[in-house]
Amino acid sequence: MRNARSFGGYGAYRSPRSAMQGVHPVIGEHAGFQDALAGFGIRHAIRSGVLAAECLLTGNDYVTRWKSELGPLLEAGIVNRWMFGLGGKVGMRIASRKLATGDAGGVLRRAYYLTTFRRLALPFARRRYRKALEDPSCSHINCDCVWCRHGDHGA
Repeated sequence: MRNARSFGGYGAYRSPRSAMQGVHPVIGEHAGFQDALAGFGIRHAIRSGVLAAECLLTGNDYVTRWKSELGPLLEAGIVNRWMFGLGGKVGMRIASRKLATGDAGGVLRRAYYLTTFRRLALPFARRRYRKALEDPSCSHINCDCVWCRHGDHGA
């Protein structure tokens, strides 16, 4: 690279409460289905879209389906983000070495199993990322926004 410059940005992560806007299922990153560690969302977007379509066609409950199928992956991602943040530069070197040697896909797949350790660490990780996002378009009066800070609307 010529004239390389450092850059950065701000990322936010929040677990969805229901992934519904009124009676309509919400999918992908708009619903909050995003990997907390890497920030990617395409896999969750495709899977949540398929789940929403199946639920609309069959009458199954979308919230129950995404919570059972996407929920564990989202929770493991929160713990992974928290552990990665704790690891600092040393953790980055260890993770890089582990990914560089052997099957990176297998390493990443195992990183998203919601193991007993990750289940135990989840409350600590959630506490770190508990502040809700503000949606400037929300009036907070009888709203049904996904990211609403004022309640879960019975979800």
